[in-house]
Amino acid sequence: MPPTASFNEERRLEVLRDYDILDTHVEQAYTDLINCAAYICNAPIAVINFIDADRQWFKAERGLGIRETPLDISICRHALFEEDIMIIEDTRTDARTRVNPLVSGNNKALRFYAGALIKSNNGFPLGTLCVLDYQPRTLTEEQIELLKALRRQTMLLLEYRRIHQAQNKLLNELNHARGEMQRLAHEDPLTGLLNRRAFEAKLALVSPLKRNQARGMLLMLIDLDNFKQINDTYGHQVGDIVLNHAAGIMKQVLRTEDALCRWGGDEFIALLEAGSGEQAIKIGHRLRNALSKSPLPHADQTLRVSASVGLAWFHPQRSLDDNIAQADKALYHAKRDGIGVTLFSA
Repeated sequence: MPPTASFNEERRLEVLRDYDILDTHVEQAYTDLINCAAYICNAPIAVINFIDADRQWFKAERGLGIRETPLDISICRHALFEEDIMIIEDTRTDARTRVNPLVSGNNKALRFYAGALIKSNNGFPLGTLCVLDYQPRTLTEEQIELLKALRRQTMLLLEYRRIHQAQNKLLNELNHARGEMQRLAHEDPLTGLLNRRAFEAKLALVSPLKRNQARGMLLMLIDLDNFKQINDTYGHQVGDIVLNHAAGIMKQVLRTEDALCRWGGDEFIALLEAGSGEQAIKIGHRLRNALSKSPLPHADQTLRVSASVGLAWFHPQRSLDDNIAQADKALYHAKRDGIGVTLFSA
């Protein structure tokens, strides 16, 4: 823009971009306004445009067939320095437009211009609602007033658009926050596994078909060996690293459909589907082997993580405490006997 502008051009462009209108799709509401403007003013061309840094962009146009032009041939850019409306009855006699190639050319030269300035609520000029003709002419007072009225409707559409976008943004933020709250309510913050509440909810949703199965589902209770010693020796921060490391190994070994939960402290629990006790025991040994083969580097030494596993058939008709008590008995025997994995048998 020329240096004589009475407004801050950088700030004006910021305000324009805040409306997020540039390069948006054609919308019927804006097209209706320029159709009315063309009819009221008996003009072959009508446009709603916005003046960007190096172009004028048309939100709606009638009679041109294009969506933008370079700024240096824009007639509308001159309207930004007007307070309300700019009318040029003969563009070839006006110093601002007579050398413009759109005016000086012989092929469909633009000879008449009337543009009502579109301003933001804080007073920055954004563009115009304008009509153009190939013949010099003028407008009646009534036509001018109606052109201003259509300009006001254009500004209302812009403000409604901004309010709508702000509401959508707020709704998206609320939905994201709600999702985060739900995630935090069901996720262990340290390991990212299910927490106790989420695990209990999953157990409550066991399908009626599986509730009728006597075998097929097992609880796997996993306890990290010597974890208290790790905490006492290296501190709780290292202990948290070990827990997170072990949880990652467990997720790799178990299937995605196996519900894995950090039950509390250094205890983990999973609900497995297994065809037999032998298969479940193999899964337990595979998990223990994966942990033992994945040492954790720390400072100048290596921490080795091991676990004991207790397995018990899951009976949906019994309470969760009863089911876990059976897995806990198996875990106790696995630790006491040093065999690593035990399946509870009544």
